Amino acid sequence: MKRYKVDVTVLPKDGVLDIQGKAVERTLRQSGYESVGDVRVGRYIRFVVEADGEAEAGAIVDSVSDDLLANGLIESYAYKMEELR
Repeated sequence: MKRYKVDVTVLPKDGVLDIQGKAVERTLRQSGYESVGDVRVGRYIRFVVEADGEAEAGAIVDSVSDDLLANGLIESYAYKMEELR
């Protein structure tokens, strides 16, 4: 079995109102960061998965993300995976 470190980022889908993102954007602009925009606030999750190979690990990550980490109606996710030595 190989071990993979996985970093999953979950964000609101485009077109979904992101109240936290709007609040952060407003604060940034009020603090003088006028060039910052389109702020999205989400979650970052890191875990280790054991699998026979990268394809199997990716399938596990997709299953975990679809079932538990992201609400598919309003959120999307992306991940980076790195084999641990």
